[in-house]
Amino acid sequence: MRLRHFIAGEPREPASGRWGEVFDPANGKPFAEVALGDADDVAAAITAAEAAFPAWSALPHTERARWLEKLADALEAKLDDFAHAESRDGGKPIKLAREAEIPRAISNLRFFAHAATQFASESHHGQAGLNYTLRQPLGVVGTISPWNLPLYLFTWKIAPALAAGNTVVAKPSQVTPVTATMLGELAAEIGFPKGVLNIVHGLGPDVGEPLVTDARVKAISFTGSTAVGRRIAGIASPLLKKVSLELGGKNPTLVFADSDWRD
Repeated sequence: MRLRHFIAGEPREPASGRWGEVFDPANGKPFAEVALGDADDVAAAITAAEAAFPAWSALPHTERARWLEKLADALEAKLDDFAHAESRDGGKPIKLAREAEIPRAISNLRFFAHAATQFASESHHGQAGLNYTLRQPLGVVGTISPWNLPLYLFTWKIAPALAAGNTVVAKPSQVTPVTATMLGELAAEIGFPKGVLNIVHGLGPDVGEPLVTDARVKAISFTGSTAVGRRIAGIASPLLKKVSLELGGKNPTLVFADSDWRD
């Protein structure tokens, strides 16, 4: 299995020609290869997202909502396939993937589809006249999601960005890249507008950093380590980018010898 980038609505080989192994945690053996992207791949994805932004941001909120609902429907129709992929990729029980993680990803898409139709502004009448807020899409948004909840946190980031009218360049974890790749393929199957959602695989220094430093990216959403979060904040702050950082989570699990790990 080869996991390619998803850029401008199509799978794409890594510009460098480099690939990395994806391991099954249950046995420690590689079962797939993932594209190892670099700055060239990131630049191509950002260019595609920039080109798609005018048309996507101009869509009525209800139309963007329909696209997110359509993607949610397609994901729900293949829930079992995604659950098996998530279980193998992340080393979690199939029951957890089937009953919690993939359904939560579907719920993310549906929740923000509904939210897209409920955006509101505020107005205040004062001595200077009528003052009001006008919330507009930013442009290209970069998202960097972690390995521990691969599709759930991936959709948690892309769904609100897309609902608000932004286009996205997403970097899933290179440790658990399978379901993000599958979602890109699913988006292509349903005719999701090209360039609105782009996926670039690879390591943090090679893909994450070019994504953060590119001036065309107007906001970054990152979930991961505190050290990397500090690095992102240090790069993004002088550029006045909007940044969302969820850092330093700890989710230890102890598996005792008498557990029924086969469930």
